[in-house]
Amino acid sequence: MRLQSFLRGTCVAAGVVVIATTSGAEDATSWPSKTIEIVIPNGPGGPTDILARNLARAAEPVFGQEVVVINKPGGGGATQMTIVKAAEPDGYTLGVNTLTQFTAMKTSLAGVFSVDDFDWIAMLQQDSYMLFVSAESPYQSFDDFVVAMKASGSVPNVGGFGSIGSVSNVASELATNAAGIDINWVGYNNTADTIANVLGGHVDVGSANAGSLREFVEAGRVRVIGVLSDQRNPALPDAPTYTELGYEVDTDWQQIRGLVAPAGVPDEIKQKLAAGLQEAVNSPEFKEYEALSGVVPRFLGPDEYEVFARKLDALAVKGLEAAGIK
Repeated sequence: MRLQSFLRGTCVAAGVVVIATTSGAEDATSWPSKTIEIVIPNGPGGPTDILARNLARAAEPVFGQEVVVINKPGGGGATQMTIVKAAEPDGYTLGVNTLTQFTAMKTSLAGVFSVDDFDWIAMLQQDSYMLFVSAESPYQSFDDFVVAMKASGSVPNVGGFGSIGSVSNVASELATNAAGIDINWVGYNNTADTIANVLGGHVDVGSANAGSLREFVEAGRVRVIGVLSDQRNPALPDAPTYTELGYEVDTDWQQIRGLVAPAGVPDEIKQKLAAGLQEAVNSPEFKEYEALSGVVPRFLGPDEYEVFARKLDALAVKGLEAAGIK
């Protein structure tokens, strides 16, 4: 409660500053005329940081200005979200948005942040969650796994990054709930620990993304039994989706990465910013990064991204309920 009270006070105070300083907003024809900052909610080296740095390199020649990445971890994303929300809505301060922030806005940050606090500039990519087993597992497919659990009446141990209510946990719960089975979630501090514990037989099934799993799949050490997506992932084309296996799962629950700004950015600047970002992500260098990381490009402009964000906001409630949170 102290964290929430502090953040509320910070955001209210910041809101006063924004109102006082936006009257002299820069004309869209001269924008951008200075450095653009991308604030991320994680430290260096993770997928979000790697995205932001590749994007910054691709975007600089498009905008003709320096694009810098600022790491602001802390508070389960609260530190970054506070900075972005409080910034002047001029298009120069952006934040990387991920799926984790939607669950946070329904749990630890409920009442502190909402979809309306931000302008949704552009969604860039999706990264589907996959259930996988070791090569030694008796489960050759998701159907095998489901049939075995129902026949035995046992509750399997499923491991992944984060605690109960994390986005990886929610993805697993949505898939297994659709199949009519319960799971016991085992949370790990990182995906490497998840893979190690699946390989060691400490959990029956693991949850991860394609980028983390591809080398283990190609080495024949793990087998993906289900993908939460409409289409197979190009990085792991042999891995089937739950949809094609006949399970009704909401496939919008995928890790996403996009850019948001504080609410109130002039529409002309939003559109100019989104157009520039689309050009940047279509560059050969950025495409090469995406192919190597196993993410799936999906570009949405401001209007489409806001609609999709509101859908994810509602889906977060459903997912958390599936995980037993709400």
